Amino acid sequence: MKEVTMKKGIIILIGIALVIGVVATGTYGLSQEDLAIYQQAVELEESGSNMGFEGFALTDYPVAFYDGDRDYVVTWEGDGYSVKKRRAVINFIAATAYPVDDHYEVLTPTIQKMSSLMGIMSAGGMGYGVEEHTATIWHEAFHCYQATYFPENMDVICSGEIDEGIIAGEADTNPQAVSLFQQQARLLEEAVKVEDVDRIRECIVRYKELDEERMLLLSKEVIALEDYYTRVEGTACYIEACIYKMLLPEQLDGRYLDGISEYSGGSSKYYRTGMAQCMILDRLNPNWKVGFDFSESVIDLIYRELGLV
Repeated sequence: MKEVTMKKGIIILIGIALVIGVVATGTYGLSQEDLAIYQQAVELEESGSNMGFEGFALTDYPVAFYDGDRDYVVTWEGDGYSVKKRRAVINFIAATAYPVDDHYEVLTPTIQKMSSLMGIMSAGGMGYGVEEHTATIWHEAFHCYQATYFPENMDVICSGEIDEGIIAGEADTNPQAVSLFQQQARLLEEAVKVEDVDRIRECIVRYKELDEERMLLLSKEVIALEDYYTRVEGTACYIEACIYKMLLPEQLDGRYLDGISEYSGGSSKYYRTGMAQCMILDRLNPNWKVGFDFSESVIDLIYRELGLV
């Protein structure tokens, strides 16, 4: 898989950080807070949560907490964890899945580091705390799973450069394409929230009509990029939202669902619409993830379930 593909999953985390004190443990200085976050993430897996994707296990992938200088790498070893300290693999504040030696790891800032950054950058927002960090770790672990088991399929989706600047330069600057996307996103948000399956079908039928119209406005390169972000990042965002729902169900709408129809430049909008597609498919076929290998888009699976192809 291309190196650029490995970097595509980086999320610059934005929000109000909770100021959390760092309490040194006996694990090379890893904070109690970060260790608790890792343990919480593992407990969700131990409760039987693989989100339905065959072969996906968060504990298959080490989680490296970056403090601005060093990584504290937590590895699950069957009945417990070990921690080792090393020189940082990458030196920036971001969460990502990254190849290290012969495997993939989740790289994430420590809560303390995140708090310092967000205290400077953010003056508002929904906040970023333990639950959000736990969900982010699962998001990046899912990218590790994608890159480990389905690298060829990841490459086939988009064989060109993974560069959201290409989207910003074309899709985001075409007023008609923007308007059509906004209409599609509103339909997805309604379909996620509505109880009536017949209304879901009506939303998707109209979505498909708008999509066919919009595709005529865009180059093949941009269409492939949009598919890539929707399929790869959208499914990871879906995992993230599912984990967040398990931790803070009453805040799911405000954190994830209410923002599906929001338009933003670059790639982040596809995270949300891809997530929405997964949630809609859950309603139509709860077993869709069994055997899912990313060779087909989620929206095409939805069309098939509704007899639209």
